[in-house]
Amino acid sequence: MCFVRSLCFVSLLALFVVSGRVQSEDATAITPVDPQLGRPVDFYMDLFPILESKCMACHNVKTKEGDLVLEGVDAILKGGSSGPAVVAGKPDESYLFTLASRSDEPAMPPLPNKAQAKPLTPRELGIVRQWILEGAKKGNPPPASSINWAPVPAHVHSVYAIALEPQGRFVAAGRANRVVLFDLANKSEAAQLTDPALLAVMKDGQPMYGQGIAHQDFVHSLAFSPDGNLLASGGFRVVKLWERIREQTQHQLTAAQAVHAVAIAADGTIAATAYADGTVQLWNLTTGQAASLLKGHTAAVSGIAFSPDAQTVLTASDDKTLRRWKTEDGSSTGQIDVASEPKAVMFSKDGTQWVSGHQDNILRLWNVTQFDPPAVEAAATDAAEAKPAEAPKPVKEMPGHGQPIVQLMLVPESDEFLSSSKDGQVKIWNISNGNQVRTLTLGSPVAGMSITPDGTRIAACGENGIARIWRRDNGTQLAEIKGDPQLDRQILALAEEQTVATLKVQNADAAVKEGEKDITGREESVKKSKEAREAAVKAKDEAEKKHKEAQDAARKATEELAAKPEDAGLKKKKEDADKAAMTAEDAFTKSQEAIVSADRAIKLSEEALERSKKNLTEFKQTHEQAVAKQKSGEEELKQAKDKTAAAVTPLAGISFSPDGSQLATAGTAGRIDLWNGETGTSLDTIAVGQPISQLSFTSNGSLLSIADKGITLRDVKPTWKLIGRLGPPEGSPLDVSQSPLVDRVLAITFSPDGKQLATGGGDPSRSGELLLWDVASRQVAKEFKEAHSDTVFDVAFSRDGQTLVSGAADKFVKRFDIATGNLIRAYEGHTSHVLSVSIKCDDSSIVSAGADNAIKLWNTSTGEQRRTMTNYSKQVTSIEYIGATDNFISCGGDNTVRLFTATNGNNFRSFSGATDFMYAAASSNDQKIVVAGGEDGIIRVWNGENGQEIAKFEPPKPAETTTAAK
Repeated sequence: MCFVRSLCFVSLLALFVVSGRVQSEDATAITPVDPQLGRPVDFYMDLFPILESKCMACHNVKTKEGDLVLEGVDAILKGGSSGPAVVAGKPDESYLFTLASRSDEPAMPPLPNKAQAKPLTPRELGIVRQWILEGAKKGNPPPASSINWAPVPAHVHSVYAIALEPQGRFVAAGRANRVVLFDLANKSEAAQLTDPALLAVMKDGQPMYGQGIAHQDFVHSLAFSPDGNLLASGGFRVVKLWERIREQTQHQLTAAQAVHAVAIAADGTIAATAYADGTVQLWNLTTGQAASLLKGHTAAVSGIAFSPDAQTVLTASDDKTLRRWKTEDGSSTGQIDVASEPKAVMFSKDGTQWVSGHQDNILRLWNVTQFDPPAVEAAATDAAEAKPAEAPKPVKEMPGHGQPIVQLMLVPESDEFLSSSKDGQVKIWNISNGNQVRTLTLGSPVAGMSITPDGTRIAACGENGIARIWRRDNGTQLAEIKGDPQLDRQILALAEEQTVATLKVQNADAAVKEGEKDITGREESVKKSKEAREAAVKAKDEAEKKHKEAQDAARKATEELAAKPEDAGLKKKKEDADKAAMTAEDAFTKSQEAIVSADRAIKLSEEALERSKKNLTEFKQTHEQAVAKQKSGEEELKQAKDKTAAAVTPLAGISFSPDGSQLATAGTAGRIDLWNGETGTSLDTIAVGQPISQLSFTSNGSLLSIADKGITLRDVKPTWKLIGRLGPPEGSPLDVSQSPLVDRVLAITFSPDGKQLATGGGDPSRSGELLLWDVASRQVAKEFKEAHSDTVFDVAFSRDGQTLVSGAADKFVKRFDIATGNLIRAYEGHTSHVLSVSIKCDDSSIVSAGADNAIKLWNTSTGEQRRTMTNYSKQVTSIEYIGATDNFISCGGDNTVRLFTATNGNNFRSFSGATDFMYAAASSNDQKIVVAGGEDGIIRVWNGENGQEIAKFEPPKPAETTTAAK
């Protein structure tokens, strides 16, 4: 935790909470006291912290009230509009001292003030006085890297940042200085990210940080890349990049020949693979080494099963025998000859019985004792005449399938078991009485099936490329799975792009119509201006005629009066004539001015008409481009759908994870797909590059897959690895002294193509920092200089990646051109800090959230406010448009999370449960998942379509303390 800065995001929010209170401190003069330092005053050690907390909010390089900057000795000595702030050696003649002592006007800092700065204490004023008396010396600035770090208290769990992975599976939360990830598939914590460099940091001889610490300071910003493979986290002067590792190979084994069947012991430590030559290989999955080789069958082995205690292996072979083996040494302990080729075997839950499924479509129940060697008939006295007893017969036969049996599986902790067949059916049986309980229909020869460890759900896949999930208790189908999820995601993305393209066509069409209307109006304006000129010319001619006549009359009256100077009547006549001449002259002058004005109006109208025509040409070009993109998008979407229809390939393996939250499928497509074990929604895809014939989760969560002779054991639980830092130099991961990031990184967002990263922050009250980074090189690609005059709280890319929108503490929303770095437009209207911004998918609107408790909707092109929403009673801290819709999500300090429709301002859904100030919220593009976090450290997850809570992840509880016995 960094204590260098006195003003940060947290304290700013605290200022918002207490805003409106009026200071009441006494403004009377302050008497300085001797600070008793016992040494000369050090400017940076003693005086700078006082100026920073009491003065610099108004007297910094950005604000410079009264042209006075107090950030350095040179600036202080230079002073401002009133002259030098300090006269070395003479505190009573120094404005800095007299105003701070409140003995002169205006007293500083003024009360009240926005920064809530308080007057100097007598001791602080004593330090100022002593420093001036000692000559106002500069002193030596501390090393740039000197930061007084302290560990974040364990009880602090505030969540300032939330990010939802694009597929909606993972939620990342910045909880204090930790980055915690949660897997929504199984509603559990997935990881706490650790920066290895922090593990070596020591304090008082002890490690300052342990596992699960991502940053030294609070995590204020998080963002996933568009493909979900990178997570960026922002802390103090650093951004860290974490890469998602989707799977890790634990063992890669190679069989002597193609694998026919596979089984895994219940404890997950042993696997058995069967082959066409009748042998079975046992493998130690802990070491990845081959164990016993079972020899005895004379034809292909199609079925294998381990006993519940893993001490025994059963095998079923096309040689029409069932064999029993010791797992420990691979020795055979019995054999049963059967009438039809056995294709599958399984043990009962207590291991005393077992079931075999055969080529003749029949299931047979056996007692394990039937494997004991047959006795010889006692009645035979001649050894030569002795005959072996008859071969054991099954305890029960269970017909019911119409095609050969494929697989058998015990229902956990139950007297029921499952059978699957090439007849496209999965049947549930009661092992005690042999009765059928239920039939589930797949509609294709079943290639594999699985059941959740708790026995509640059954899944099966077939040669038609379809997998289904059913409830076991009533047979209700929960989900149907088919196709390539990557292609499905591509179709969703293309469909969303098509929605955006349609919106842009509509916007462009409206612009063209408005442009045509504007031209009509401009043409009418030109016409009226010309008509006005014609009228002005006629009026001028008439005025000129009257002016000439009036002048002639005035001359004549003058001549007549000259002949009779004393004639009162002529005097009156001359006065009237002169007055009429002046009036006519004024009218003539005005008529000339009217022509000039008409000419100017014509010129302006014609120029405006030309601009409108140019704009219309651009509008039409934009419309043509939008229509062309829409049409090309339609064709691309059609091709993708055609490709998807052809991408349904046969499935061969299916398996539930140990907790039942995931379902894995694989087949001829050369990939392993992971799905939600209940809803069937896609979670992940692992490319393997070759057809998979068998698939099975082990009890510890590893996934075993068979591809011809290859046997691979994978850990498919994703992990995150720190791969880079933006800010610190290479080789010095904790040195942020020279970082381009000047303070906390309060905003992070990836560009739509994932190649760039925008960050926002800045020095509070001094600068608004907006940087664009190249993700590959991890270097600053562009600096938007003087983007804002105060801290940037949020940044957002437009969907086309060409513009960047930012919101800051200077109350402005701004839009920049990324290629040039130029400001396109500023949006002014918030009366306090702009805390969050988002731009609509079609670039037509911007929505912003502020500390003024308001949400504002802006016309992107014109900058006008379309709507202001004042539904919140406290600060609105987070806002974001959802996918390609007109809806947006927001949250605020009044403990609420809400969904709005921008067009009409309707708050159509709110999410309950939050009990404290909420800082961050996000929604999946399909609006099915909503997540939020706040001051209480709880990450809440809701169903975005009905508002019901899906999950709630609470912070760790304080460690219990024990009292020593007396």
